[in-house]
Amino acid sequence: MSHPLQALLVRNPTVDEALRLARIVAVSADTPFVIQTLGQLLRSTLSVKTTHFELVDRLVVVHHAAPTQGSEPASLEALQDTDMVLVGMYGIESSKSQGTFVGRPTAGRSEAETNAAVRVALAAVKGELPDDADPENGFIMYHGCPTPILDFVKAEMPLQWEDRMYDMFIAHSPSSKLGLRIGSSWVDGETGETFVIDRIRRSDFEAILAALENYTNGYLEIITQTYPFTELNCMIRAYPKGVDPTTASHEQGEPAAWASTHLDFSCGALATRDKYRRRKLAAKCVEVVTALQLELLEKHFGSLLADCSMKPLCFGMVHDANIPSIRTMEGCGFRKAEGVRFQWIGIKLSSI
Repeated sequence: MSHPLQALLVRNPTVDEALRLARIVAVSADTPFVIQTLGQLLRSTLSVKTTHFELVDRLVVVHHAAPTQGSEPASLEALQDTDMVLVGMYGIESSKSQGTFVGRPTAGRSEAETNAAVRVALAAVKGELPDDADPENGFIMYHGCPTPILDFVKAEMPLQWEDRMYDMFIAHSPSSKLGLRIGSSWVDGETGETFVIDRIRRSDFEAILAALENYTNGYLEIITQTYPFTELNCMIRAYPKGVDPTTASHEQGEPAAWASTHLDFSCGALATRDKYRRRKLAAKCVEVVTALQLELLEKHFGSLLADCSMKPLCFGMVHDANIPSIRTMEGCGFRKAEGVRFQWIGIKLSSI
């Protein structure tokens, strides 16, 4: 007889605790289904700043409770791996009655068990919000909810909002044919402009926010100016004909195209300004950022992933109407994951 499910919340996890859960997630054979949660867990062991509710930095584990067990085990150490049904992370922004959740079931769980675990996890995250949280306007954002779980959530829990559907593109060996890196430069044969690959700076935020929907200064600060993301972004600057970038200030180089890394280690925030389109700048950004990602993953987590028979890989999320980004990802060696799609949704607190 299976025991009831309950949630264990780890509000100040250690690196070892996060890595233990990462190992449990990494052994799944269904890479597209678990890679976002795995990325969040790995990222959390490196991040040093928590200033935004989307920076999920706390652990949630739904597990089978033994009959003799109290309401909650004293620590994650008290749980056996086989007792864990769902592993995830969450973040809270109390002042706005909002939370964020990302999680996936452990290997071999049935649909019914998975759905029950999702409900328990969401209720536990809701319980972390203040008693006066607004039940109708407040929500828990399910980060990249996959279609098998999405169908259950939408049928059982009214939503506050929902984003578009996204496909996942995965590359075990992204393109490196251009051999580009931070500091690379070239001259456009037609315009005479010099393009230089640099890092994203705060002074670039205005141009980035003008080109990307649903981004904020706070989020850009995290994914470009805090570690490890300071190492995982790039900006292509265009210097006018006749300007030598080696002696000019970076302000003289206009932001032309850029990319960075999201909190789950996916490649994103990818855009090219209109006047610089059709020069394959986006592909250059993807090549640079994915090379940086693979280098960091191998350096910090290569042994862990190898122990789980998994190699470092890169992925990105693209909605199906974004044809230019789909072509860019495919041209860089990415392939769409079949059989699963993803959606960011806000679940009303009153429905949890």
